[in-house]
Amino acid sequence: MIKRFIRVISINLIVLVVLLLAINWICGVFLRSNRSERWNLPNYADNRALGRKIFEDYNRIKHRYHPFTGWKTKSYSGPTTNIQNNGLRYTPQTKINTTQKSVHFFGGSTMWGEGSSDSTTIPSLFAYDNHSYAVYNHGQLAYNSRQNLAELVNKISRGEKMDIVVFYDGVNDASFLCPTEIDVPGHRLVPSFQKRLYGSNTTYIVIMLEKLFVRNILNLINRFSDEANGSAYNCAGNIEKVNQIANGMINNWTMAKTLVEANGGQFIAVLQPGAYVGNAKVDHLELDNDLKDNFISIYNALSNTIDSLDYDWIYDFTDAFDRDEYIYVDFCHVSANGNRIISKRISEAIGALSETSNHHTLNLNE
Repeated sequence: MIKRFIRVISINLIVLVVLLLAINWICGVFLRSNRSERWNLPNYADNRALGRKIFEDYNRIKHRYHPFTGWKTKSYSGPTTNIQNNGLRYTPQTKINTTQKSVHFFGGSTMWGEGSSDSTTIPSLFAYDNHSYAVYNHGQLAYNSRQNLAELVNKISRGEKMDIVVFYDGVNDASFLCPTEIDVPGHRLVPSFQKRLYGSNTTYIVIMLEKLFVRNILNLINRFSDEANGSAYNCAGNIEKVNQIANGMINNWTMAKTLVEANGGQFIAVLQPGAYVGNAKVDHLELDNDLKDNFISIYNALSNTIDSLDYDWIYDFTDAFDRDEYIYVDFCHVSANGNRIISKRISEAIGALSETSNHHTLNLNE
């Protein structure tokens, strides 16, 4: 009797495990099949084959641990995307010459060039128009201003010479610091690091089992019940966190400027555009309304602070894409035409750099 009972229970457990595996797999197939392929957007209408290759390369990019910033891309070679052994994306238009003045671009995936080939990233297009400079693309996926500051410190500590440094920030500070589970300062992978790096052996087992049996099921449920679950963000209406993020970003820029100038260089910072602000053409996109109000809260605070400071080294580019053409491929990334607009504006900003600079720092109590 007991053996029969155990046998029945065992069979039911096996059936349950197989069903969960199958349902989780089917949910994963459904989610992937319903995922919008960005190369189908009107941005790539002139060359869809190239657009497809760009995103195929992007989906193959992998990362490794990098001290003080968290991660950096691994080397990679593809038809449209190439990552060097030092983790930096290749800038084909530049010829590195130690006798040239150097321009170093820091930022997240928009600076790195998500949605574009090697030759049409912001640094590459800048290099194409400014042959007298040696150009470096330090952009990394999901980096915010605090991580860019940390990477700048890494390079200064190694004695690297940087004549001109450009920080291109805003989107990742707004979107990746607003989630409820992330405090300021922080970065996108804080929750993952806490679980995976500092969890117990039991944590790893739970993560593995969740991935095998329920992750896709939960993702599908969450997709259809976002409103019922409430917002994943806590910036909208939270003045304290909004000010922490906005002031923190300006302070990161101020510290970067101080460091660069102390080592004989010049610095400019750019508040990058996003699809939730300005008057860009976005009727081809499905934007996340949950993020929208939180994003706008951060950008309003940043714009107000930048206006009040009136520093000649901070540029607000949020109106850069206010024109009748398709530029965004999601809420922040853009196709080559957007990078062209930004590279030209940065060229103008660098051309306007004066010998004297504003040395004011931000007082958080102001």
